[in-house]
Amino acid sequence: MGIFSKLFGKKKPSNINQATPSTDVAVRNTPIQSERTILSIHPDIRDLLWIGDGKYKNYIPTPLKRNTISSNGISFTVSFSEEDEPSLIFLRLPISNTTEAVERPPYYPTYKGLSPKQRGVYWRLLANPYDSTIDIGYVFILYYGLERYLLTDKYEEAINVIIKLRDVHTNKSFQMYTANAIILTCLTKQRADIVQYFLDSLDKEHEFNFSSNLFLLCKYALGLPLTASDVMRMAKSFEFTKNNYIKKYPDMFLKMLSLNIIEKYKEDTIPWDKLITNTEFRKLPTEETPIFANVSIWDKTIQVVSLLASFRLKKTIYDLLDKTHEDIKQRLSEMKREEITVSEVAKPFSDKKPKEVQTFDKAQERKLLHDYNMAKDNSLEQHFASIALQDFYYKYRDLDRIYLDKCIEYCQDDIAKLPDIQKKYIEDMRRRTLSYSSLLTPVEIQQKLSSIDPFTGSIPAFKRLAIIYEKRKDYKSAINMCDRAIAYYSSINLQSLVSEFEERRQKLINKSRD
Repeated sequence: MGIFSKLFGKKKPSNINQATPSTDVAVRNTPIQSERTILSIHPDIRDLLWIGDGKYKNYIPTPLKRNTISSNGISFTVSFSEEDEPSLIFLRLPISNTTEAVERPPYYPTYKGLSPKQRGVYWRLLANPYDSTIDIGYVFILYYGLERYLLTDKYEEAINVIIKLRDVHTNKSFQMYTANAIILTCLTKQRADIVQYFLDSLDKEHEFNFSSNLFLLCKYALGLPLTASDVMRMAKSFEFTKNNYIKKYPDMFLKMLSLNIIEKYKEDTIPWDKLITNTEFRKLPTEETPIFANVSIWDKTIQVVSLLASFRLKKTIYDLLDKTHEDIKQRLSEMKREEITVSEVAKPFSDKKPKEVQTFDKAQERKLLHDYNMAKDNSLEQHFASIALQDFYYKYRDLDRIYLDKCIEYCQDDIAKLPDIQKKYIEDMRRRTLSYSSLLTPVEIQQKLSSIDPFTGSIPAFKRLAIIYEKRKDYKSAINMCDRAIAYYSSINLQSLVSEFEERRQKLINKSRD
């Protein structure tokens, strides 16, 4: 328990995951009282909403505040201005229930900024927050409020709901922000028991879409050894790029990796004392990690120890993966000589169904193109519609060359529009700030306008194009794409991504010389 208590404190009794009373709370929307409309709220979240008016008001705007939190030598400041809370519900605002298709919320959505029809969709989410068919933009509005509750004495209840939401809402950004918020809240609250509960909840592939460093930090802090599945899943984090056997023969690779771990460590997991010492841990650098998605909580990053900066750790795991890769290569060669099929070898330890023949989804393509074209007047919204198209066409890259070409086309188009995206984002943030001008002094308004940060959302097109060009052995284009990414991320001061593309660029240069 030594490492455990150093980072997350001693184990405390937790109320997390306890049964929640099943009685609904009825909230009346006063402008439509005559229609006797009653809006139902799911019992899990009935005490975790922020209300700005009416009988249930629980939120009073206050001047800008700054709270500094320290834990084990790590300190960070959270600044928040309460009038900006994006999840704040105003019961006086009209709500329209409709079965028609409703336009998705904008990026960084707020309840106040929704149309009446969009509020109708949001209230459907409040009735059942675990409905995975509702657009992720509405889920983020709810989540913004839950993040603020993480700064209160209701943080356990908020974490419990967030973990349930992670189970059904698969969006990668949502998974990343929720995991970061849970882990870093537990760090500041010294709640190792909740960290353990969070790790136990990771039973679906999409739930691992968050920082590998934070996952490793949790395992290290809890003294939990690494499993073969952990190592295989995070292979790229250990700079292992020979992943063709991992993709083609995952069951065989996992079995061989497990055997290699047993051979080396005399057990089927890797203990931390074989990977890094306490002295080495204390000397590790830190990395900037985002905490909150809620834009009203201004300081959104803290410095967290980077376990992946440990050369010994990365080399040990890399060598294991490399040995497994070579063992698989040799085994496949033997099987070919012996006329043994991979399926015969994998069958005893594989529960997976045969891979279905891939067919192009024309209906999904029409929907995504419709969303993209509908957002033509809003470069920021079109950016996210473009990412969906990039993902869609890349999925079918092996079906026909035309789909990879379309993916490249939308990636290049998205990168070309980055200046417009930044401009639109700044305009939206300025407009949002000015909408609260009646609550602020002229000096406060000017301070907030001058402190608006640029859009720092993900631009996956950079990485995707670099990978595509690298696979084509077009190293010149891949290096050029890294240069463009470095220039862009440097301009908005995202040093972690600058470093990532500098490393990628150097590897490409080395490959081009081979």
